[in-house]
Amino acid sequence: MLARIAPFHTNVLVVGPTRTADDRAFLEGYAVDVAEQTGTVATYALHNDYSVTDFDAVYVVGTATKLRDANGLVLIAEALVAGMPVYDSANPQEAGHCVCGLGQNVQPLRDERGDIQCFECAGLTLGCAHCGEYSDVEELEIVKRGNTFSPVHSTCIAEARKAHPRAKIVTV
Repeated sequence: MLARIAPFHTNVLVVGPTRTADDRAFLEGYAVDVAEQTGTVATYALHNDYSVTDFDAVYVVGTATKLRDANGLVLIAEALVAGMPVYDSANPQEAGHCVCGLGQNVQPLRDERGDIQCFECAGLTLGCAHCGEYSDVEELEIVKRGNTFSPVHSTCIAEARKAHPRAKIVTV
C-alpha cells in the first residue's frame, strides 16, 4: 500500500512557462518525464486552447501558485473549476529512485516504509498506447506525435512502421 495514494491516469496535460524557447524546451522535456515516470499519455500545452476536461489531470512545471504564464494559469484555473487534480512539480528533496532503478522527480510515490516506488511498480501505469497491453518484460518507449508523448512497446513501434512506413507511429 502506498503512503501517498496516486490515482490512475491515462491522459494528462502538462503546463508551464512558454514565453521563451528555453521555457518551451523545458516544458517539452518535463512532459517526457511525466509520460515516462507516470506511464500516461502526456500533452504539453503551448497555448490555452485546450479543453482541460479532455484530460484526467494537469501537471505543472513548478507550482500553480507561482506560475506567471497566462496560458498555463488559464488552464490550471479551468482544471480547478472542473474539480480535476492539479499536480505541482516535486521538490528536489522528494526526488529519488525506485528500487527498480527508475528515477522519480515528477510525482514520487512512497510505500508504507517511506521508500520511493515508481508508478509502474505500484501498478498505476497505462501500458502501451498502441495495443493497450501491459508487459513487465518489454520496456515502453516514449513516442512523440505533435505535442503529445505516448508510452509504446518497441515491438508495436516496429509493427506500425512495417504497416505504415511513412507514418511515425500509429496509436489508439
